[in-house]
Amino acid sequence: MFVQHLNIAAILAASFGIACAQLDKPLVVPAMPALDAGLLKHLAAPAYTTSQWEWGWIPQWCKDEAVSEKLSPYDIEVFNIHYNDCKDVWIFCRHNAAQASQKDMIDIFGRMPVRTRQFVRHILAVPGTISAGSSGDNIALRGTGPNLISVLIHEAAHSMDSHAVDSLSKPFHNTAEWLAAYKADSAISDDYAQTSQSENFAQTVVIAVFDKVVPGGIGSVQPSWAAIKNQYTTAQKWLGDLIIPGGTCTARLENSPVASMGRASGNGARMRRRARGGKPDVSLSKDTKVIPAIAGKKIHITSFAQ
Repeated sequence: MFVQHLNIAAILAASFGIACAQLDKPLVVPAMPALDAGLLKHLAAPAYTTSQWEWGWIPQWCKDEAVSEKLSPYDIEVFNIHYNDCKDVWIFCRHNAAQASQKDMIDIFGRMPVRTRQFVRHILAVPGTISAGSSGDNIALRGTGPNLISVLIHEAAHSMDSHAVDSLSKPFHNTAEWLAAYKADSAISDDYAQTSQSENFAQTVVIAVFDKVVPGGIGSVQPSWAAIKNQYTTAQKWLGDLIIPGGTCTARLENSPVASMGRASGNGARMRRRARGGKPDVSLSKDTKVIPAIAGKKIHITSFAQ
């Protein structure tokens, strides 16, 4: 579901120092309905296999994020997911008290179009009320619920904003093409999109995907679709088949380096005799096109109502 509690999201954003330039468009009327049921009905996850990491090893980003959440890296389980539409695995991390199960994470993430998925490096699921934050090209997920598909598409859209349109300057939400589309419309999709062009683009990508995969498009649930048409059709034009289901991945982000969970794992440099298993190989296939990582750490926090 789209954000209903803007104040919570804005407070979270402010706490991480995110610039939020309020936009001046009115909200579309009637209000944008929940899009998750339609997305879940018409997006299917591919077949997959999984493999669990030996306890003691963890991607560095997952370790850093767990510590920032005041959680112990020792309580994180790490696993690979190999979807049959991409030759390289994704590496997910999950706190043992997270509401989202491994199955939840694998199924919902897998439902996103594969070329949307390729812009996400890792996902970490932690306990909490449903919300998500994108840190660079990684997603920290709190809680679970029926709107999880919108949450993940929204967060993946932040990475596409930074990477997907090579022919234009980045981020895409600052380009003349996007700003012209925004100016041409009479409304904006919801109150969270209204907080900044970055969030507007991410929310619009959810609409753009819905419009492409659900019969009848966004007009089947929003009679005032024309008021936001220039924005979602511009996203569709420039993202192209990146938001269309089918096919295979065409590129991937390099995985985070592997780290020891801590001294108790026995994986420290001075404790190799007690190490649990060999250090996992997280390299991509040699012929995989590598998407350059975002420099530095930029966090978007999105709080979604149930």
